[in-house]
Amino acid sequence: MADQAPNLQQQMQEQATQSTQDFYGQSMGSLKSQIQNYRSQLEQYSEQLPEGDAKAQIQEMVDSYMELEGSMDQAAQDAGVQDSMNEAAEQTQQQMQEHAQQTAQQAQDTAGQAASQAQEAAGQATDQAQQAAGQATEQAGQVAGQAQEAAGQATDQAQEAAGQATDQAGQAAGQAQEAVGGLTGGLTGGGDDEEEEGGGGPLGGVTDQAGQVAGQAQEAAGGAAEQAQDTAGQATEQAGQVAGQAQEAAGGAAEQAQEAAGQATDQAGQVAGQATEQAGQAAGQAQEAAGQAADQGQQAAGQAAEQGQQAAQQGQQAAQQGGQQQQQQQQPDATQAAQQKAQELGVDISQVQGSGAEGRITVRDVISASNQ
Repeated sequence: MADQAPNLQQQMQEQATQSTQDFYGQSMGSLKSQIQNYRSQLEQYSEQLPEGDAKAQIQEMVDSYMELEGSMDQAAQDAGVQDSMNEAAEQTQQQMQEHAQQTAQQAQDTAGQAASQAQEAAGQATDQAQQAAGQATEQAGQVAGQAQEAAGQATDQAQEAAGQATDQAGQAAGQAQEAVGGLTGGLTGGGDDEEEEGGGGPLGGVTDQAGQVAGQAQEAAGGAAEQAQDTAGQATEQAGQVAGQAQEAAGGAAEQAQEAAGQATDQAGQVAGQATEQAGQAAGQAQEAAGQAADQGQQAAGQAAEQGQQAAQQGQQAAQQGGQQQQQQQQPDATQAAQQKAQELGVDISQVQGSGAEGRITVRDVISASNQ
């Protein structure tokens, strides 16, 4: 029993020491990994700057980080936890790399979603532009059909007017021929004496009637020409109206195309804004994740420190318990009354032989030892 107590106490002390060393090595490794990361960031900043005072100051900071790393290596080597520190540093570095990869993947996913949305918006804008072009083409076809129809109507009207003028001219010519024929027949049937006696009288009447007929023919031709001019004017006016309608339709189609282009531009701007917003959200998520990782690291460090304190407390408690057990084992098994009696009589109770159960010392044994 006396040999087992020191062994137990020694084991508990060794366990507490090992736990403390593990905590020290892990905390040193985590700090070393963070310092290396900070030093790498400073080196990147230094590479982006031109030669000058600012770059020299950053280089001094980098050198101070390197000195810290050297001091930590020396301290870990002195404490015999260099391997544990290096392992913890590698684990922390791997965790940081995995976190960076996850953040990059999230950013890629966000960019892919934004690109898909941009492609979808571009497709919608293309469809709208095609629809507007189709509508403009259809309207142009309708206007062209109306123009052809109006031209056909104008042609028919001109042909009808020309036909009417031709009929009227034919009628006038027929009337003139009939009048001339009638007068000519009357003159031929009258005999030679009447011709010689009559002189130019009957021929003058024929001439007057011929002039009247010619005048009627001219009036009919003028009326036909006037009708033709009116018809041509109406056709010209209708053609102008059709041209105006075509211009209005073309303007409407152009306005629709411009409106569709504006909508496409607005949609592209919206998609770009959404992409920018999503990129900002991804950056915010990355920062938040980095903050969470830092908080987790601090929590882990705090937990490790707490565990180290608990291990130290357990070691102290174990040492105290071991000392108490050792003291209890060093003291002989005696009743309380026997211990008090031994103090009164000045008897060394460790030298008394017990006669009680399992060799326990009683008051009688103390009195017997004092009488000897």
